[in-house]
Amino acid sequence: MSDEPVLAPAAQGPDGHWIECPDCGLLQILPVPIGGHRRHCCRCNASFGHGVIRTAAAPALAATALVLFPLATLFPLMAISLGGESQSVRLGSGVIGLADHDLLPLALFVLAISILAPLGRIAALGYVLLGRHRNEHRPRLAAILRLAERMRPWVMIDVFLVGTLIALTKLHDLASVDLGIGFWALGLLVICLAGFDASIDRHALWDVVSPPLHATAPPAPGSWIGCRECGLVQSISARCGRCNARLHRRKRDSLHRAAALVMTGIILYLPANLYPVLTVISFGRGAPATILGGVVELMNGSDWPLALIVFAASVAVPLLKLIGLAGLLISTRFGATRRLADRTRLYRLIDLVSRWSSVDIFVAALLTALVTLGNLATIEPGLGVLAFGAVVCVTMLATENFDPRLMWDAAGANDA
Repeated sequence: MSDEPVLAPAAQGPDGHWIECPDCGLLQILPVPIGGHRRHCCRCNASFGHGVIRTAAAPALAATALVLFPLATLFPLMAISLGGESQSVRLGSGVIGLADHDLLPLALFVLAISILAPLGRIAALGYVLLGRHRNEHRPRLAAILRLAERMRPWVMIDVFLVGTLIALTKLHDLASVDLGIGFWALGLLVICLAGFDASIDRHALWDVVSPPLHATAPPAPGSWIGCRECGLVQSISARCGRCNARLHRRKRDSLHRAAALVMTGIILYLPANLYPVLTVISFGRGAPATILGGVVELMNGSDWPLALIVFAASVAVPLLKLIGLAGLLISTRFGATRRLADRTRLYRLIDLVSRWSSVDIFVAALLTALVTLGNLATIEPGLGVLAFGAVVCVTMLATENFDPRLMWDAAGANDA
């Protein structure tokens, strides 16, 4: 099978089709794909992707990922040895470790973002790619693709790999550490998933599942609506004609929901940084450590690159996200008209970095499961990691609930 790019049916003609920018709300024609180029919104510069599907690479990478996932799950990531005692940890061991310490909500969150969401999205997209060749029932493919898109922000297997590296660094002074097959399988899985995502354009895949109409004369104002799930521009109705999602001009109660979640995140941020995240007990002695304490420990151990990563992901990024989202909410509430494009870029940046705040959660989960050597060494999670997990979750939900198109609406940019 040749790996020539396949264009969406509606993009093979001389014209593209109508699309509403999900970031600024501008109705425009999605241009036909050109090899080696990406398409962008002409007002806010939001990316519309490259518009092609690599017909050989995408299924092959999906199949490879499905093979690597069991290897990364079943084989040990790493093992430690101390005083004749040894212990190993696997991809799902952190979930069990957190649950054993009565942190079941956090354990379920880690299970969702490190195992269920990645595996579910790979399987769903693989099924869509296979069903596309087999002329599968299109409504079923649309429903599965919609589910895969819903899971995309919560796939954090790459963040888990970084958390594994940080956990490895924290342990090198405590015990002898050996990397297992699962660690190398996890690294290959992250590379494979990156290539898989690069080989598929979401707009092209939606257009293959259910082609949109070619661009004609601009629709009359108020006569059309864009689907937030699949991007189809269509006549106003209750449900999308392609993915069956409920249609709304803007996200329902966007400002109220986002504001409530931001306030919750601000309240939780203090205990997340003041309460201990981990308590390391070695030979009967130990002291609790906060997130900032872990950063200082890494700096004292000359691991300043990882210290900067932990500080940025676990201290600076959550706070800056909350401040940034609060600023976007306030500016939208008062109808600010200046720097709309810059505020939209800020929203995209917040959306991009939100997931990386979960790195400290993975570190805590791995260390809790790995260092259980009785009186020799034990690491126990504290209330701080539960509060921090809640901060990560609510800030991601706040970002997802905020509709950036409302900034442009409030400024009067979408009146027509």
